[in-house]
Amino acid sequence: MTFRASVLDRAGGTFDVREFERPEVPRDGALIRVEYTGVCATDLHIMLGHIPGYEYPSTLGHEVCGVVEEVGADFGGDVRGVPVSAGARVAVMPATPCGHCTACKAGSRYPDCENWDVVGFSNPDARPAGGGWGQYVLVNRRARLFVSEAPAVNVVLAEPASTPVEGLIRAGFRFGDSVLVQGTGTVGLLAIAAAAFGGASTVAAIGGPARRLEIARELGASTTVDIAGMRDPEARKAAVMAASPNGRGFDHVIECAGVPSTIPEGLGYLTRGGCYVELGHFSDVGPVEINPYHHILSRDARLVSSSGYTPDSFARAMTLVERLGDKARDLVTHVLPLERVGDAVSALQPANGWTLDGVEVGKIVIDPWKA
Repeated sequence: MTFRASVLDRAGGTFDVREFERPEVPRDGALIRVEYTGVCATDLHIMLGHIPGYEYPSTLGHEVCGVVEEVGADFGGDVRGVPVSAGARVAVMPATPCGHCTACKAGSRYPDCENWDVVGFSNPDARPAGGGWGQYVLVNRRARLFVSEAPAVNVVLAEPASTPVEGLIRAGFRFGDSVLVQGTGTVGLLAIAAAAFGGASTVAAIGGPARRLEIARELGASTTVDIAGMRDPEARKAAVMAASPNGRGFDHVIECAGVPSTIPEGLGYLTRGGCYVELGHFSDVGPVEINPYHHILSRDARLVSSSGYTPDSFARAMTLVERLGDKARDLVTHVLPLERVGDAVSALQPANGWTLDGVEVGKIVIDPWKA
């Protein structure tokens, strides 16, 4: 029996759909029939060759939601102790440390594992069912799965939601804190939802365009500022600060835009002792100039970042996206087949205006069974 998967041949290359033999399921493995897999800016950087040392060819797709088709007798349960059985819908946490190398044994919350097992960045010749842009994903006993009864459109958002959830945890976010989010892409919108769900007293957002700002308000932002409609920095600062508690700034500012100029501006929105959370710069898009005294020390500011997440934050993100209910459908704008993976990734490039098929891009997902 065969299955289909999309393969990127090289940096700057093309995506082609290839057929592979469906793998046998070992006693400690599980075979997942992929339902949806998200398209992420990381996938764009891999296509463009921006990740040093990345090996091609590759089957991408790390935001995986699917249904367990077959499970080995020794696989066990999910991260939360729920049994993993055939027919269960699961989200896949893509990166799993080995637990045995020096970095893992050191017990850091953020291990720098020497032997990561990663779904969504796989050479199909060595691991044909290793990425979510294929009809099946085979995982081993190390894999971190999360069983959910929520619809697939919600569950596929668990991985991108994990980054802002982890960022808020690292920032020390508490019930009643105020939050400003810079950027209203998928991660920014999920940051708004996470802050509101966690009990923020005030949530504000800077971003655009209009449709995304409407979703931001639906997810909990009480104030939204359209970056395109308020280009003057002083006017924008006045509007944003007016939305903060007593006009004194925000406890947490979360950068999700990936634009260097947002950083000094965002630091200026912090209240004294506030925390700036950097999530948006997943690639090198250039330096930014800040004044250490003005932006950081004089404010007693804290800076944290997150390039990943833990099983704990993934589990909390799963709770978040399950609670989104029908609002999850507002975030997903396109569901595309494997043959259109290249179109999906290219739509994320600024030169293409973040539109696809005449529709503004939100979260694009791949349905590998879609004709």
